[in-house]
Amino acid sequence: MSFAAYLASTRQTAETEKEVLDLLHEKAAQSGALDKIEIRAARASMQIIIENAIGKARRILKHYNCPLVPSRARDALVIMYDTGLLSDEMYQSLMAAVGFRNAMIHDYMNFDENVLLGILRNKKYQDIHDFLIEEPNYSAVQLKRVESYTV
Repeated sequence: MSFAAYLASTRQTAETEKEVLDLLHEKAAQSGALDKIEIRAARASMQIIIENAIGKARRILKHYNCPLVPSRARDALVIMYDTGLLSDEMYQSLMAAVGFRNAMIHDYMNFDENVLLGILRNKKYQDIHDFLIEEPNYSAVQLKRVESYTV
């Protein structure tokens, strides 16, 4: 799949999942809670957009010839931040999202649904969506940093 086609697919997935999350945001705001199926839908949509963001970060690094394309999500975000491809705010939001995803996946028996409800109520998924729909538009300096990135 070409880079342009990949980005288009990423944007489409982001829009679809944001639509679901916005509906659940409204439901949580109106009733103060979600039922089991809605919680499951929220978890699935959050996982999808977070993993989509991780994939986009890796794909950007690969596309712009980064010598290190990490397998760990956090490392991909660190490289993007170190090279100036992510703002401080976006970096913090995406790192928090990856931590949340890890808690959902790896500590599912102790997962606190109130954290998920807080994310929905405060639309904390908006930054992830923004990253996913953003068209990469980097300067020559930023791209040179990516191409010459070392640990």
